[in-house]
Order: sequence, then structure tokens, then C-alpha cells
Amino acid sequence: MDLMANPGVAPHLVVPAEGALSKRAWELGIPCDVLDFGTVNSIKRPFRLGDGISAAVDFLAAARGLNQIVRHRGTSLVHSNGLKAHAIAVAARRLGGKPAVIHIRDIANTRIERLVWKGLRWAADHTILVSRACWSNPQGVLPPDVHVIHNGFAVPAHIQAVSTGNIVALGFAGRIHPSKGLHTLIEALRQALVGGTRVHLIVRGAFASETPGYKDEIEKQIAAGGLEKFVRFEGFVSDPEAVYRDADIVCVPSTTPDPLPRSVMEAMGRGLCVIGTRSGGIPEMIVDGENGFLADTPEAIAAVIARLGGDPELRRRIGLKARERSIELFAMERLHREVLGVYESAAPSPPRGAG
Repeated sequence: MDLMANPGVAPHLVVPAEGALSKRAWELGIPCDVLDFGTVNSIKRPFRLGDGISAAVDFLAAARGLNQIVRHRGTSLVHSNGLKAHAIAVAARRLGGKPAVIHIRDIANTRIERLVWKGLRWAADHTILVSRACWSNPQGVLPPDVHVIHNGFAVPAHIQAVSTGNIVALGFAGRIHPSKGLHTLIEALRQALVGGTRVHLIVRGAFASETPGYKDEIEKQIAAGGLEKFVRFEGFVSDPEAVYRDADIVCVPSTTPDPLPRSVMEAMGRGLCVIGTRSGGIPEMIVDGENGFLADTPEAIAAVIARLGGDPELRRRIGLKARERSIELFAMERLHREVLGVYESAAPSPPRGAG
């Protein structure tokens, strides 16, 4: 929806099935078409070449169907999101379709996935990465047709007030899954309390359905550490303004590389201190000690919590720097401007629409 709000394009949406996204698009007056993905829909990560081969016929059928929609709508280029959509978009391009811009939002975790990512990039006209962590060689020089464009969001007009109370509130927001590292944060909380820091943790989010045992593990960890009075679970919170309310420090202790955690940019945009791990795209967001902190172990996280907990002025200064960086890197206007630049490179004539 953020991409389709770009004032420089006239968008239309193509989805594999009617749902909440297509409903929202119609409500906003964005035309929408349904494209049958067939057995392509059954492909899951981790990606296996056999899955792609078995779905080859449906890939080609979907690619031809996409080209028909593009011709009917008169669009100038196709912008795809998601592995299945990327494969269909580049196949459509190779069948005589319009320029394809693929938007990589995942990190390739296996050798096969890295090969697939490279193949998609070769077949597309341009590739957008949400962070350098999504590239096979994050430290290397990017080809001229590959662009890092961070996601954007509506940066709040005002910063969140810094608490000067004696008890510091940690915030954890998002899907509760082992890869998000809540267990690491709870251990850091325990160590900070043992060290004398007056702190408690607010957890906002729902446990992931695919890891049902994780909730039991977390509950046992809390009980074993005697932390029941220091951890509060509030479940899923839909109001963006309420997600970070009352938090003095937001912690993002991801244990699996996360391309570009939204909780980091949103907290930074509100002028909050963020402690994140050196995982995925987080080091691209946080400059350690300048606009946030990077810490990878419970001991290191606890040490940062202790430092920040006793120094409200430090939290305020770091929070202001975090907001400045959030405006610089993650403002919606920057996202729209840079994506439009890619569109103009892919389709030099002024775009009539982007799918």
C-alpha cells in the first residue's frame, strides 16, 4: 500500500486471490485484477528447485496472463513483491512483457535461494533491496541495476516524551517467534534486575502459530527467573500509536537475520532509544552509540539497559538522533522519490501506471 500511494504513478494491483489487500485497494480507488497462480501458490521457503520445475507450466500460464492484464491496463512496468510474483514478473518480461522491477524483502538463507535471487536479478530490469543484507554479498559493490531503498513509514509529527521515573520500561513489539529473540531479552531483563536496574518489560504482539511450543518455553523461563512481576503481555495491538506507548527503550533482539525490522524504524521515528542485534539490516539502521545501540548477547543487552536506565538525558539525546536518522532514511517521501527514480530508469517514458 505504501508503494501504491506514490504520487508519481497511477497504480493498479494484481493479486493471486481476492482478500484484504484487494479490498483495501478498491476502497482507495485502485483498480485490481486477480491472476491465477495455479500450483505456483504452493511453493514455500526454503525454496527447492524441484518445486519450481514442477510448477513450470503454471509459471508460464501466469506470466502470459500477467502480460494480458498489463496490455489491457496500459501499464508501463511491473513491480513485483514476493518470490512467486518475482518469478512470474520476470517470466512475463522474457515473453515480451513490460519492464520488470523486483523488490527483494527477504534474505537468502540457502545456496539454492542465493542462486534463485541471482537468477531473478539477471532476468529483471531493475532490483530493489530493502537493505544490503538482502544481497548475496552485503559488503560488495552493487551492480548498477540493483538499488538499496529502505522501506518507509509516516514519521510521527511529534516525539514520544522521555520518562524521568525511577523504573524504566522496555518495549518488545511484533510477532513473537523464536527468531525475534524474546527469550534473549527476558534473560537480559533478569540480568539487569540482578544488577540493580529498576526495569520492567512490556510485550505487545501475538505468539506465532507455527511455533506453538515457544509460548510454553517463554512462560517457563519467566517462572524460573521469578520475573512474573516484571513482564507484562498485552497481546496484539492494532493501533500504531499504542504499540510503543509507555516504552522508554525498545528492544529488537532478533536471532535470525531480519531484512529491515519495522519496529526499529517506527521506534526511532518516535524518538525512542532502540537496542538491536547485529542481525540482517539492523546495523544499517542503527549506528551503535550514536542513534541507538547494538548488542548481541543477554549480557551485552543488560549492560546497555543498565546504562540507559540510569541516565534519562542519554535516552533523550540518543532518541533525538534516532528520530533524525529515521526521517533521513525511512520517510515515506524518500521511499516514493527513490522508487520513482528506478521506474524512470526502467521505463524512460513517463509511467502511465505501475502494477
